[in-house]
Amino acid sequence: MPVVFSNSQFPNQSGPNGQQAYVQQLNFRQMLNQVCAWNKDLDPMWAARFLNDAYREVIQRRNWYALKVSGVINIPNTINGGQAAVTQGSTLVQGIGTNWTSALVGQQFRVGFTYPYQTITSVSQALQQLTVDVPFGGATSTGGYNIIEAYVQLGANAVRLAWSVNQQQGWSMEVDLPVDWINANDVWRQSLGWSTMLCPRAPTPDGIYQLEVWPTPYQQQVFPFEGYIQPPDMMLDTDSPASFIRADLLVKKATSMALLFGGRISKYYDPTASMRLEDEYKRSLESMENQDNALDQRDVTWDYGAETGDVGFGPGATWKQSHDW
Repeated sequence: MPVVFSNSQFPNQSGPNGQQAYVQQLNFRQMLNQVCAWNKDLDPMWAARFLNDAYREVIQRRNWYALKVSGVINIPNTINGGQAAVTQGSTLVQGIGTNWTSALVGQQFRVGFTYPYQTITSVSQALQQLTVDVPFGGATSTGGYNIIEAYVQLGANAVRLAWSVNQQQGWSMEVDLPVDWINANDVWRQSLGWSTMLCPRAPTPDGIYQLEVWPTPYQQQVFPFEGYIQPPDMMLDTDSPASFIRADLLVKKATSMALLFGGRISKYYDPTASMRLEDEYKRSLESMENQDNALDQRDVTWDYGAETGDVGFGPGATWKQSHDW
């Protein structure tokens, strides 16, 4: 896999010492019990839905510190030994004198600069055949090729990068530019070498967050990064919200919904108490956001590239240290 996470992608799991991180005074079962205690006619399945709806509402408000993970994007060397036979309208590529293995799945195949990247979906090592995601649109031919890690995926629950650096060259990677910028400046993807950008692309067919590396890496490279994830719904009794996401806050929001469930025909219908709990939830949420700012300030930012024009083309830390930058 090209991406290695150095901490858990699922923040409701225990930490490396086997202990639950700070915050979780309640697990999912305890939260369900508290919500259902306010409306004894409420099916626990509905209570679970209210709690997870509240959880989604909270985590989508901002990039919480609790949802930050770190990792490394590992780019392998380019593969171009032997020849490749491509057939117009076919997704099958035949290798001649190649040594293709299943490790190539997920990387990009291309012949020449006037054809787009095609992502490898499977490899037959015995037959030395690749299957790519879209049919080849050019003329049937046999010749040179490149297999390159041009696109990277950060995992099933990653949602965006916070920052990344090119470790070998000592410069910061641009992570916020759209892929339209590359299309406007390098349609044929002729720029190869040390990369400066990780640009978001459309997700993979199974919904994985995907980035294009540019200039296209032509040799092994390493990009440490930090990014944000979307945690899974709470399902097991022992699940709990991500660290620093207060369980009592989610209970207040879910209970405010439970007290309206069933309408006036329910003997537990209580719009006054529901409104009071909703107000308490909003005040608690504001307090939690202030705490989050203390952990990882993001409400105040600056445009670090505007003054220098250093957008995707930073010459590196060594150069900056020896020049009037």
